[in-house]
Amino acid sequence: MGEKAWQRNTLLVHAGTPQIDHIQPTALPIFPSTTYQSESAEKLDQLMAGDIPGFSYARHGNPNVQALVEAVKQLEGAETGIATASGMAAIDAALYATHVRPNDTVLVSQDVYGASLNLVGSIWTEADVKLIVADLTDLARFESLLQEHKPRSVLMETLSNPLLKVLDLPRIEKLVHQAGSQLIVDNTFTTPLMMQPLELGADIVVHSATKYFAGHGDAMGGVVLASNHYHDRLVQYVKLRGAVLGVFEAWLIHRGLRTLGVRFERQCQNAAQIAQSLLDAQVFSRVFYPLLPNHPTYSTAKHLLPPTLGGGVVTLDLGGSKDTVFRFLNELKLVASATTVGDIYTLCLYPVVASHRNQTPKERDAMGITDSMVRVSVGLEDPEDVVRDIIQAAKSAQQRDDSVIMQQD
Repeated sequence: MGEKAWQRNTLLVHAGTPQIDHIQPTALPIFPSTTYQSESAEKLDQLMAGDIPGFSYARHGNPNVQALVEAVKQLEGAETGIATASGMAAIDAALYATHVRPNDTVLVSQDVYGASLNLVGSIWTEADVKLIVADLTDLARFESLLQEHKPRSVLMETLSNPLLKVLDLPRIEKLVHQAGSQLIVDNTFTTPLMMQPLELGADIVVHSATKYFAGHGDAMGGVVLASNHYHDRLVQYVKLRGAVLGVFEAWLIHRGLRTLGVRFERQCQNAAQIAQSLLDAQVFSRVFYPLLPNHPTYSTAKHLLPPTLGGGVVTLDLGGSKDTVFRFLNELKLVASATTVGDIYTLCLYPVVASHRNQTPKERDAMGITDSMVRVSVGLEDPEDVVRDIIQAAKSAQQRDDSVIMQQD
């Protein structure tokens, strides 16, 4: 059976395992070498020119990095790709690949990771690139902005951070290309198991491989996937910016990728159960999960997402203040307070001090992020234990709020 006929879980296990000198290892060895000898000066010349495949210098390419890229290319249906040292480097590489230049405009969804907004709003604007931030759930306004500003590139996330909005990617793609712009999609929260943006018309897809791909909190990296139209720019970025992924990190991420199917499906199942239980508990002002009928983008989620996969993140609004959230985080016993998603552990993040720390209160308010909101990345623990821990921490924090109010009265 050829690779094109393989289904997703088979690809996860087998993709990106090259044959090495007529030996087929079940686990890819680690290649820590910084340089590679060539059979001849003529072959080295061809390698350095990119005329033939192979390796000469680790900043240009490495067997472990290439194996990871090849695996993710198959999962996303991409023609080319690169791996970078972090997810932020992947976003930066995608912008570079779309030829963003001085006096160009980049339109960014307001619902992206805070650091992605900061990247365009600080580093790229210093190069005279204009940033426009827009609510991509308002398609009429979005279309108007596209026609008015003709942005070089549009950046969005398939599942937003932290409010978990599912944007209407097919309609957004059509509007973006009608305006002559290019669409970059961050697919980190959904993974290729939930959505394949290239098949829906996106130009470039990025992942923070630190998250679900690696999956164990021990490796940082990013991946960029695209058509061959972007190949030369992506390769040039890695070579000249030096954002190459480390060899050991590539090996760890690739190993994690092989279990993504079983991990991510269980995390989605756990998240759906936890979200419903926390909603039923009536302890929180709001509970956000894409497949809950009360979510603002529920109808889009039902249309675009697999029926049993709503992602592995649940966002909660405790009500109260920053002090309430601090007390909640300090009362957690099982759930750790940490700043990432996708690990096997359930982790809780406070956007105000972490993911969206550099946004102003006014900007966070426009996004719908309150001072009492926390993001829970669901792991592989028994969901009942996670629910019990979150509820006891929330009740403890809220009781102390009530106690303070009574003392003031």
